[in-house]
Amino acid sequence: MFKRLFYKLLPVQILIIAMGSINSIVDGAVAGRFIDAESVGVIGLYYTMINVLAAVSSVLLGGSSILCGKYMGRGDLKKTESLFSLNLTVAFLVGVILSAISFLIPGPLANALGASPSLKEALVSYIRGYGFGIIPMMIAQQVAMFLQLERKSAIGYTGIVAMIISNIVLDIVLVKVFRMGPFGLALATSLSSWIYLLILIPYYFTGKAQLKFSLSKIDISQLLPLLKTGFPGAALVFYLAVRALALNIILLKYAGSDGLSAQGAFGMVSGLEVAVCLGVGSVVRMMSSVLIGEEDRDGLRAVMKTALSKGMILSVVVAAVSAILSGPLTSIFFADKSTHVYVITKQLFLIYALCMPLIMLIQIFNNYLHASGHNLFVNLLSFLDGFLAVVVPALILARLLGAFGVWISHPTGLLIILIAIFVYTCLFNRHFPSCLDDWLFLRKDFGVSDDDRLELVVESMDAALSTSEKVQDFCTRHALPQKTCVFAALSIEEMAGNVVRHGFSADSKEHQVIVSVVLKNDSLLLRIKDDCIPFDPKDRASQFSDENPEKNIGIRLVMNLAHDVTYQNLLGLNVLTIRFPVLNQ
Repeated sequence: MFKRLFYKLLPVQILIIAMGSINSIVDGAVAGRFIDAESVGVIGLYYTMINVLAAVSSVLLGGSSILCGKYMGRGDLKKTESLFSLNLTVAFLVGVILSAISFLIPGPLANALGASPSLKEALVSYIRGYGFGIIPMMIAQQVAMFLQLERKSAIGYTGIVAMIISNIVLDIVLVKVFRMGPFGLALATSLSSWIYLLILIPYYFTGKAQLKFSLSKIDISQLLPLLKTGFPGAALVFYLAVRALALNIILLKYAGSDGLSAQGAFGMVSGLEVAVCLGVGSVVRMMSSVLIGEEDRDGLRAVMKTALSKGMILSVVVAAVSAILSGPLTSIFFADKSTHVYVITKQLFLIYALCMPLIMLIQIFNNYLHASGHNLFVNLLSFLDGFLAVVVPALILARLLGAFGVWISHPTGLLIILIAIFVYTCLFNRHFPSCLDDWLFLRKDFGVSDDDRLELVVESMDAALSTSEKVQDFCTRHALPQKTCVFAALSIEEMAGNVVRHGFSADSKEHQVIVSVVLKNDSLLLRIKDDCIPFDPKDRASQFSDENPEKNIGIRLVMNLAHDVTYQNLLGLNVLTIRFPVLNQ
């Protein structure tokens, strides 16, 4: 089940991340062919600002993804809705501020981005055009994440495709036809961002959404935890922005305008190449947050096994394809293969392509550590990965090797990061890691012991009946009150059987039910997960009919027997949690 969920979430995450890079590649190709080669460098200079925008957005994305995952894992819909409303409100306000900066002081901003006198005017025009799209860009990125939590990935796919197509069309129209130059390039991206938002947002006005936006629901006390939780991931993006600025300065000094243009083209393409790695990392963070909220150690093992095995295979494939396409990708920006800028750009593309497996490993562990609360180390890792581990080697090697020295600073930095992760793992466990659990970095009090938990997979009615018997045996073995043993077994038989009878036959897909039984804090928790169509038993239990009093009687019986019942649809899974007290009965 976790593998299927992982594969469902991954494509849209990759597309969301790749979308910005695709738009940048289109902008760069149009700039290089219909304006001039220096315009590619202008876009490269603004890429630092794009990273700053991404850093701000990442604070909200990372914090909301992790906190909402934990709240939903605990069944706390009230806090989830409050965070949803807070997230969108802050995103809007930040978008307004950044848009105002783009319109009011584009000149000083261009200077801060490192524009030379010859490039400043073009960069100022680009900044102003981009300013029109910052608000929808900020909000749409947040909405896309919440749509995934609500199992509405199809809306995200539609929005992404519409944004990419509209950006391509508008780029050609505004630049080639109307000759609006760098301003037209940026304006095309801004308008496509509005199209993207207008496709995503209507779902939250239909009444079908599980999360409802309301200013009155905002709990301002959640702002600090949101920022604190989201900061480590955002710090990396911020450091990357500073790194890009530092590398631009180094390249201008030791490789001239050709080095800057090559770096600009790389900035546009690298996001597309690394999208698979970042997508896997985002899914790991999203799924791990929910499972940590549920304190599901087995689920975490399954997610990490899938990410490390399938993710590494994907990274090798991406590395091979990127290496093969390094020439054609370079030709998108610089058609003349005899020029120096073509040679060094292709060189950079090839070197970075070979880094994909290293990037995949770092993304998996960085996002997992972030979700599991190792914020201090993640902050350190972000500083190393985003700045220090690359800029210091680049400063040293550029003096000796020019642009090539900057290029090989990337794999050098990645190796430094992997060594840091290994050292942290050894320090955390106080021994060399020897199994997957050592790489999960979980505290000793996380979850419960294997003796106090039971996990079973149900794929048929016979399995549902045998699972009921095993649950009763588990309760009896732990000397729980007889009523609790009977009620727990009856609840599992009814609810798991109900999924098999109705959920499995609702479509032609293969399904399964995962039943977890946990004895913790003087309570017996029964958690039933399935990947069928959304179904809330609590709503169904309220549908009583005088004409048919036996309707939904099994579900109503469970609701009456249990001390507490919560339902959530988490990342496309139905999750029903039933709690029985085990003392004072």
